[in-house]
Amino acid sequence: MIQRHKFYSTSIVPVVKFSASAVAVAFLSLGLSGCGGGEQEAQQPQAIAVKLKTLESATLIDSSEYVGSLQARDRVSLAPRTDGRILEIFVRQGDRVPRGEPIVRLEPTQEQEDVNAATQAVNVEQARLGQVQAELRTAEANRAAAAAEVESARADVQDLEAEVELAQINIERTRTLVEGGALPQQNLDDDNRDLKSTIAQLNSRQETLNAARKSLQAAERQVEQARANIGGQEAAIAQAEAELGSVSQNLAFNTINAPIEGIVGSFDEYKVGDYVNVGEQLTTITSNQSFDLNVNIPVEYRDRLQPGLTVETINQDGSTGIEGEITYIAPLVQQNTQSILAKATFANSNSLRDREYLRVRVIWDESPGVLVPTTAVSTLGGQNFVYLAKEQSEIENNSDSSRDNSQEQQIPEGALIAQQQPIKLGRIQDQAYQVISGLQEGDRIAVSNILSLQDGTAIEPAEEEQQQAVSNAETEAE
Repeated sequence: MIQRHKFYSTSIVPVVKFSASAVAVAFLSLGLSGCGGGEQEAQQPQAIAVKLKTLESATLIDSSEYVGSLQARDRVSLAPRTDGRILEIFVRQGDRVPRGEPIVRLEPTQEQEDVNAATQAVNVEQARLGQVQAELRTAEANRAAAAAEVESARADVQDLEAEVELAQINIERTRTLVEGGALPQQNLDDDNRDLKSTIAQLNSRQETLNAARKSLQAAERQVEQARANIGGQEAAIAQAEAELGSVSQNLAFNTINAPIEGIVGSFDEYKVGDYVNVGEQLTTITSNQSFDLNVNIPVEYRDRLQPGLTVETINQDGSTGIEGEITYIAPLVQQNTQSILAKATFANSNSLRDREYLRVRVIWDESPGVLVPTTAVSTLGGQNFVYLAKEQSEIENNSDSSRDNSQEQQIPEGALIAQQQPIKLGRIQDQAYQVISGLQEGDRIAVSNILSLQDGTAIEPAEEEQQQAVSNAETEAE
């Protein structure tokens, strides 16, 4: 399984170097050992116990370190929208509050008076509405009575008109009979008198009908006027209620609520009883859920700078913190610093604070490679090298011309051989060097006791590693 490591741009840590005196002492010790008696020559040298590490494939990361400042994505200033004296502070600085939570209440003296007056005005207009509604009901009743009078008079007129017509017919009949001597003149005179009386009644009822019609028209005008009065009064009520809503809103302004969820800022400058004016900042509410990190990137990285690049925070101990990504790149270069403002967005893990300065890494690129621990690297004559752990069968007879056959025969049976391997190193990544050349995945190297090693030294895994190797072998056998 490929293990992922992180490669960071930082200074190279010192590696183990052999001074000229140390080398001389080492050769002197070897010389003295060679000059010993035959018994010492016959004694087989012991293998040096070292810790071994098998190199694995790793992800090498090209990065640069910068310092940036955090800025909360959501931060609001709380300021009153009305003048007043602080009556109560509901929270303390540092409290986390949800959206809509009351923060401060101001004394509502003037605002309450305005609300009371506006409420009274609404009540007055509503009472007037009741009056005009009663007038409408009266006008509608008068109109109904006038309409009934018109209908009654119209019926009477129609009846009388029929009676007049019948009387006129009777007079003509009576006249014929009187002229023929069948009836006396008195009958004709009586019919004429009855006709005149009916005509008089008809004229009277006609006048009554006309008067009733005029009364009906007047009643209809009264109804229309009453309805218009109601409309005007309803408009007056709406205006009064709007005024009440306005002053009630001003009263609501006396309670300042949190517009967002977040952390309450400082109240150091204001206490209960202080008088504040419109627009004075009382405190702040800061949402710590996400932050933007403002960081200036040198202009020479403009071709590599792009949205989506990974940015990591660096803890005080040098370890990696949390990850974010570039979300904004300024379109212009800052002339005084010849840098480009970039913003990286981070989701907070309760470790970040607004306006905090952070050391971060911008990850430019990732590639596969091999890492070697810094403790395994030595330097001699400007050349970096490590010691490979080789089986005796892996080393050919001509692999090291400086070692004679007698020396090879002194290697304990079953021991490994330390083979000096020159390497070319890159930058440091997680207490390890990037290997540019000289090593590959699967190589085993010594990572401890390297000051006691030289090319061809017999070595063996440390006891802990031997036990682990036995355990692994038993597991594979099962």
